[in-house]
Amino acid sequence: MEEEDDFSLCVLDNARKAARAVSRHYDRLARQVGMTAGQFSVLVAVRRARQETTGELADRLSMERTTLVRNIALLERKGLVISAQAENGRGKHYLISAEGARLLATALPLWRKAQQDVLTHLGNDEEFKRAIKALKQLSKL
Repeated sequence: MEEEDDFSLCVLDNARKAARAVSRHYDRLARQVGMTAGQFSVLVAVRRARQETTGELADRLSMERTTLVRNIALLERKGLVISAQAENGRGKHYLISAEGARLLATALPLWRKAQQDVLTHLGNDEEFKRAIKALKQLSKL
């Protein structure tokens, strides 16, 4: 009889559990400004975007295009993002609105708190940076 694998070491299972826990933590803080952590991430990405199309933005966020479109549509309805036709006429690109910039200014201290909470939970800056490095490496799989 073959010995079973140790599923407590399953990268997929542990990554999903960690992602859900971290998302819940960031969501609790993001709700204070009326958005989800995912919407916050999209809003930050739009602010950083330089005329990126929907597809380019989705790729940069490692997000399904349809999921990004749904999030952008909600942010547009809230007046936080403005869409425009891409210069080449193919697709759209997005800009953060003045209201979106104001909301981000309010949300950034909450994001910083969430970051600090994670750092504290991991124990020190070195462990935090090691975790970020591992997550970035895994995102390229």
